[in-house]
Amino acid sequence: MEQACRRRLIGIRAWIDFAFRKIFGKPENEICLISLLNAVLKLPSLSCRSSYLNPFGNKDFETDKLVCVDVKATDQRGRVFVIEVQIVVESSFAKRAIFYTCEAYTDQLRVGQGYSDLKATYSICLLMRNLWNDQQLHHQFQLVERESKVVLEESIEIHTVELAKYNGTAEAVRGASVLEQWAYWIKNANDHSVAELQALLPGLEFLRATGELNAMREITEEKQMYDASEKASLDIQSNLIDAR
Repeated sequence: MEQACRRRLIGIRAWIDFAFRKIFGKPENEICLISLLNAVLKLPSLSCRSSYLNPFGNKDFETDKLVCVDVKATDQRGRVFVIEVQIVVESSFAKRAIFYTCEAYTDQLRVGQGYSDLKATYSICLLMRNLWNDQQLHHQFQLVERESKVVLEESIEIHTVELAKYNGTAEAVRGASVLEQWAYWIKNANDHSVAELQALLPGLEFLRATGELNAMREITEEKQMYDASEKASLDIQSNLIDAR
């Protein structure tokens, strides 16, 4: 305890939804979002400025499901990016991910527009629990013709990154891929001091993310909102354990 006090650990979990939105959904932190998107999607032209969209999907009728994601953005080509952190991963999660992605894809059309105006939509699901029964960290799903392997371009892609599978150490993180570095940072930033994270991950995107995460601890209102969000997340996990 004394050592932790001397180190002054950040103590804010980046995977709690309030913290995640502050880091990756704040326009001033665009460098963090673009770095994460590039690490997962590896799109060669994704280096432009992004515009941030309302994370709530349209609800046309009272019986429709209201779709809410953690971060939703577009680039200058109009491509849509949906990013979320999921703490509880249920057996129906894959279908839920498809629903969210399709909602974001179809939500692009406005009155007077045609289907040719639809742009590619990418969904990135960062999972704190395992979904697939293998050791693969990153899975990518596209619309592909079974025999010829032709991909339907400018449609939808779903990516899952199972953070629970990443167990890289602080000693190894400097030489890891950018995706593995983000996996380490999202999972473990709360257990480090600012100085430690700055030494481990000195890239500008990580310095920005670390500064944003640390700032939440200093702002009373934001800390209270984070605490409420963390409590809600932990309650969900506890309820699921009790139900099982």
